[in-house]
Amino acid sequence: MNKTDFKDLLKNEITKKLKEKRRYFSREEVCNLISEGRSSIHARTLNSYLVEFNKEGILYGAGRGWYSFIKQSFELERRPVKKIVATLEKKYPLLSFSVWSTEQLKSFAHHMLARFAAFVYADRDAMSGIYDFLKDSGYDVWLNPRGNDARKFSIGEKTVVIRPAISRERSSGHFADIEKILVDLFVEAAGLNLMDEDEYYRVFGNVPAAGRIDIGALLNYAKRRKLKTEQFIKRIEST
Repeated sequence: MNKTDFKDLLKNEITKKLKEKRRYFSREEVCNLISEGRSSIHARTLNSYLVEFNKEGILYGAGRGWYSFIKQSFELERRPVKKIVATLEKKYPLLSFSVWSTEQLKSFAHHMLARFAAFVYADRDAMSGIYDFLKDSGYDVWLNPRGNDARKFSIGEKTVVIRPAISRERSSGHFADIEKILVDLFVEAAGLNLMDEDEYYRVFGNVPAAGRIDIGALLNYAKRRKLKTEQFIKRIEST
């Protein structure tokens, strides 16, 4: 079989066997398709084919080693956190921080969220100052609640949780990216009893369907947060 024939065959296999099953898939799954056909291909050649398929609009990059059939990138609603971001930027113009809110995900939850919590991630040295400033500004602020404080946590009006920043977290300016939010939400959903695991995975399943996200970046950040990424991968495949 010449290269052109093999490339066309691989294109058909990807479209037929993967597109029917899921919106995202890994490079490993493409290799499995090839091995099922008892063929072999050099890694560099496979990469060039995948690049060409991307240019042709057959598939799209979804992070290192991941691809998607979804063309449109996910667009995250920033309106719920614009005010608190602007407030912190004015007070701390040189501070590195990122913000997200559960309100940004309300349309992806099965049970409509009635109240929302915002999360601010900043350097540990700045956390106390941010806490005092937001408290004086009328926010219901929780300073890195753990243990008993986490068990007492409840969402009121203008609730903000301050957490230490995670190295190499995904953000655009001071706005957390969706890949960071999905991982952080997994941690906070259990730690602060925001929602049960099934509800979390409903959100997790609905978000990537609404627009293409960076699965590679999401999994890398999950590792940095010491989550079991194997479980994440299995749930990604199932959703």
